[in-house]
Amino acid sequence: MLKLGAISFAGKCPKHPRFDPEEDGAGAIRGGCQRCQTLYEIYKAHAHLTSLIRQAKNEARIQTRAAAAPVVDQRQTALF
Repeated sequence: MLKLGAISFAGKCPKHPRFDPEEDGAGAIRGGCQRCQTLYEIYKAHAHLTSLIRQAKNEARIQTRAAAAPVVDQRQTALF
């Protein structure tokens, strides 16, 4: 079992405080600012991790449904 805690991070570039990696993207990084680039990389890594967690949850649900599927008795018990 893997447990991940909630992490709160309020990162801001002192030179470009209005830069938002989610809305602006990599194209809005001005002058190759290293801090803005790092914030964007953190955002991408978080988005990737979140998608992997959702994918793992969906696979677990599918496996649980397949294992819990009712077994249908194909014998004709009415003939006995």
